Amino acid sequence: MSSPLGSDDYREGALARLEDARRLRDQERWVGAIYMAGRAVETLLRSLLWLNRCEQEVGHDLRRLLRRAQSLGLLGEDETRLRVHINEVAILWQNNLRFMGDNRFARVLKETRRDKRVGGRPVLGDALKANANYLLELCEEIVDRGEVVWKRYRRRSKES
Repeated sequence: MSSPLGSDDYREGALARLEDARRLRDQERWVGAIYMAGRAVETLLRSLLWLNRCEQEVGHDLRRLLRRAQSLGLLGEDETRLRVHINEVAILWQNNLRFMGDNRFARVLKETRRDKRVGGRPVLGDALKANANYLLELCEEIVDRGEVVWKRYRRRSKES
């Protein structure tokens, strides 16, 4: 049996899932790109949680993972942009997205009115593509910011 995952493993996984999302986007596999980008955010949040505690967070709720990271002091109150982006991603991303095809996800977009507007801009053309590109952009920013936080805490823990 392998040893449990730690912060380094989750961080590496977050970066790998983000790269997977980019590749799926480049292949115009929109739902898969969204799923992997959201998984990268989830994994990044888990990497932050594991910096402080060695306990497994259960569930895939991005907002809950964010609140947990904040409650442990891993993210300051100044992380407003990060919170806004995670909330935006959480509107569409869910763990069961991995089971959805384009048709079902197109219905989700319609139900959430994401077929008309995304990121404050009107959707021109393919709503799946527009949402995938927008969410991947947000997820890249979240992971980049999380990476800065992760490195800062990692450096502090090594100095202690």
